[in-house]
Amino acid sequence: MGKKKKNRNTDEKEKKQSRQGRKKGKFPWAPVLIVMITVIGIAVFAFLGNGISQELTMADMPALKGGENKPNVTPSRYRGKTASAYNVALKNRDVLDYMYCYCNCKQSIGHKSLLSCFTDDHAANCGICQDQAFYAADLTAKGYDLAQV
Repeated sequence: MGKKKKNRNTDEKEKKQSRQGRKKGKFPWAPVLIVMITVIGIAVFAFLGNGISQELTMADMPALKGGENKPNVTPSRYRGKTASAYNVALKNRDVLDYMYCYCNCKQSIGHKSLLSCFTDDHAANCGICQDQAFYAADLTAKGYDLAQV
């Protein structure tokens, strides 16, 4: 019985100290910092996004080009959606070479651009690469320029 009272007393003391700590000015800074960083990020993105001209062409954007020189893997090696993605990449080499791949293969396997994913078997096993290629081709077909894509 003595142990139960001791544990209860200890628990009550810890709760009281915890409440007192909150009352003495401890403020939850983490959520505030997250909100501040998000707001700043949105403001910077909006500010920089307005400075991009709608009429940029590939010739105006050489620094963004990945510079992939390897040939595309032939779409006939695959079937279904994968074959279609490799076919889209073959037809849109220039556009895909200016695109960053969001599966982060640049960091993990050294790809230069989204086009690089289609010069080897990487895109055959990556839905992110395939979906990006379809999306880029769709926007290009709708008349969007490179900066908009």
